[in-house]
Amino acid sequence: MPTAALVKQVLSLATFVTLLLSLVVAGTSLGLLQANLPTQSAYGEACFLFINYPQAVSIIQSAFVNPILVDFNFNSSTCKLSIASAFIATICLALLTAFQLCSVSFQINVKTLIANIIQVGFFVGSILFLFISMVVVSAGWRKTCDTFKIITQQPQYHDVVFKCNGEQPNYGLSYRPNGGEFIGAAVCAALGILFTIVALVLFIVKQIKSKDDYKHVVKMNEEQLN
Repeated sequence: MPTAALVKQVLSLATFVTLLLSLVVAGTSLGLLQANLPTQSAYGEACFLFINYPQAVSIIQSAFVNPILVDFNFNSSTCKLSIASAFIATICLALLTAFQLCSVSFQINVKTLIANIIQVGFFVGSILFLFISMVVVSAGWRKTCDTFKIITQQPQYHDVVFKCNGEQPNYGLSYRPNGGEFIGAAVCAALGILFTIVALVLFIVKQIKSKDDYKHVVKMNEEQLN
């Protein structure tokens, strides 16, 4: 039978590895989103999430008219929300991973209630912000793809090319968003949520195990005193 100390060490190691995986995929999601961040230009900035029909028409027409005459200042806050959420989640996961690394390396087992509550808060925060980023990106890009699909079926726009899973043609914008990277960012965020939930379960199991071991030690000491 494995000793209680060994079980807790294995749980700590499993939590660390799972958190590390979650940190990697969350960081990847953040990087993919940042690669598609709207860049400021002389005529504004745009975000390709939740593009509606009039906005899509403006983007297409910019290829045939002077782009400076077209207003591209739409939806930029949506992209920034998804990036900010992914960034906060990555920071929370980095802190949790660092703490678990110390726990594994130095066999530190924090039993204080406040410390455990703080860690659970980081876990929940990571899951919440990754979920926000995943929903915004997946729903936003789906809306954009549906909009351009409708437009490209119309005779006057039959020459328009839009790739839901690739880089877009240059419609006069200062950046060319990549659909594959948006999809990849959403998938990575979903994987990050899954890994973080698994790590949270392992963390809770470890704390319960530590609490049971502590009660057992106290009981043995009381029996010896009696």
